[in-house]
Order: sequence, then structure tokens, then C-alpha cells
Amino acid sequence: MEIRQLEVFAAVAEAGSLTAAAARCHLSQPAITQQIKALEDEMGEALLIRSARGVEPTAAGHTVLVHAARLLAERDKLRDAFAGRRQLQQGRVSFGIIPTIAPYLLPQWLGPFRERFPGIAIAVSESRTGELISQLVAGTIEFAVLSDVPESEVRKGSLHVKELFREPLLLAAPARHPLALRKAAPAPSDLKAGELIHLKGGHCLADRTLRLCKIREPDPGLQCDQLGTALSMVAAGLGVTVVPKLATRNRSLDGVVLRPFAGKGLHRVIALLKRHGSKDTPAAAELLKMLSV
Repeated sequence: MEIRQLEVFAAVAEAGSLTAAAARCHLSQPAITQQIKALEDEMGEALLIRSARGVEPTAAGHTVLVHAARLLAERDKLRDAFAGRRQLQQGRVSFGIIPTIAPYLLPQWLGPFRERFPGIAIAVSESRTGELISQLVAGTIEFAVLSDVPESEVRKGSLHVKELFREPLLLAAPARHPLALRKAAPAPSDLKAGELIHLKGGHCLADRTLRLCKIREPDPGLQCDQLGTALSMVAAGLGVTVVPKLATRNRSLDGVVLRPFAGKGLHRVIALLKRHGSKDTPAAAELLKMLSV
């Protein structure tokens, strides 16, 4: 049984004429007759009968009509749903993002998208790199925005990585700290293990910071889970930290001095990660177009 056969049968029953149904369905009358016969052969009963008023459904035909109406209505709903997805009137996009990017990038990124496409549902998974890669491989999110993705993870998960932008890393120090006061730009090697405020293990920014500063064993008493907490600890004079530039936007930093490091390459790479060969949904494609800083 084909949807087209039910569509033709419903048209004949409604019009009461093979000729009228042929015009409505943009088919020849022999083609209409062929579709009806194929449906009757499958049902095993006559579905139409000729009368003085034209062509009418038999008792079996009325039974088919009831079910055909439901199936055709569902067909139309499905078409409308995908038309809405193409036109971004409805749909859903799910993605992941790491905590050291999410609070600073999402407002300027998702705000304009929501204004333009209020019918699109957005599901955000905020988690650390390893968990987001697992979700991506499992297919529970469409893409992830993270930083400094390990090449081994990309190969293992058969993933595709695309660099979005490079974000400078800055030194955040108390206003009276020697590194804040001296004229020469600080170097990562100037930061000592006993004063480095760092994120807990599992954050890619923590790993990158320790590598840049060549610190193997940071003080466990100076670790935290949020960049905002790290900056607050700096403001309180507890030590110094390394922060991405995005984390310093639109934030009160009283008592904190921000300084770029000497040299080049002191940045983190913000990247888009997707399953290899995956195709973006219309909503995801539009959202990614708006991803900029």
C-alpha cells in the first residue's frame, strides 16, 4: 500500500468522479483507475461502486477512507514540520560547550539567534572536554565548542575539528603584586607554583596553564572550579592566575591588574568539534553562522 494510492482513492471518493479526481491529482484517468485497482487488489475487496450520482465508496471503501484520512493528515503534518525546520520556524539544536567559554560567549551568541528564531528550541550541555567528546560520539549533541582539543581524542572518536578563533591568555595579578607593577611584560615562567590560582583537573585551560608555566605540582589549596572564583581570589590577594580574554569582558575587576604575556603564542584555540561526515540541521547551520566574537 502506498500513500499515493490512498491519496488518489480519497480524491475519487470526495469528487465522486474519476475524471474530476484525475484533474485534481494531475493524473490521466487510466492512471487513476490503475491506482484504485492496485489498492483494491491489496485490500481484497471492491472499494468503489458506480451509481446514478457517479462513483461512491463501498462499505469497505468507507473503512479505508477513515484510515486514509488519518494517514494523509499525519503525512501533511510531517511535511509541515520539515518545512518549518527548513524555514527555521521550528526545530531543535543541541550542542555542548566548556565552562570556561560558556558564560562569556553564550549571551552574545545565543541572544541574537533567539531574537531571529524564537521557534527553535536550544539545548545546551555545559561540561568539561572529555564529557563533551563522549556526548558527541554518542550523538546526544550535534557539535561542541571547546578549546585545545587533544589530537588523540579527535582521531579516536573519528571527529572533525575546525578552529574558530584564537583567544589571548592574560595574567591576572593583585594590583600591588610585583608582576603587576614592573614595566617588563611578564612571562609564564615568572609564575610560581605556590602562588598560581588554577582550575581543577579536567579543565583544558588548567592543563594548558600548567604547561605554559612549566608547573607540575601546583598548590592544591589554590585550585577552584570557576574562572570567576579565580579572579575573586586574585582580587583578595591570594595569588595570580591565567585567564582567557573573554573572561574579562563586562566584569568588575577592582583590585586586579590584567597584563598580556611577553612573546607570541600565549593563547588558546577555540574550536568547533563535530562527528566526521555529519550534516548540520538547518537550525544548527544557522546558529553556527552567527558564532563570532
